[in-house]
Amino acid sequence: MELVAMEERPRTMDGPKRSEMVLQAADGTGPALDIKAKEAYRNRLRDLEEELQEAEAWRDPERAARARYEIDFLTRELAGAVGLGGRDRTTGSDAERARVNVTRSVKAALARIRQLSPALGAHLDRTVRTGNFCSYNPDPRLPVSWQL
Repeated sequence: MELVAMEERPRTMDGPKRSEMVLQAADGTGPALDIKAKEAYRNRLRDLEEELQEAEAWRDPERAARARYEIDFLTRELAGAVGLGGRDRTTGSDAERARVNVTRSVKAALARIRQLSPALGAHLDRTVRTGNFCSYNPDPRLPVSWQL
């Protein structure tokens, strides 16, 4: 958000105040899914789980595949609407757009690295986290030996 704020304001020596960044991060059109929509998704997921179990018990692979497909879709939708700790993600906010763009850029960079160096790509896949905060957090029990 600091980078976005620096780019959008006129070029001066002093940066935005923390309170200004919080206000920018809070704008938007509201939660991606309201309470009723999330509850409807969860109810449908419960129904689909029952349908999947029944389809598997009756050995109906086509019906089971349809149920799995819809379960996967609804799960992705819910995951996209809910952040850490089950907090709602807002749509249209500067913070959400920044988070999505940074995550997309990091994932694309990791994919390119993975093509050139599968071992390094695998290491970074395990240790790089994106979201509201990005981090590189290697497991201290697994020392990394950097070689050129």
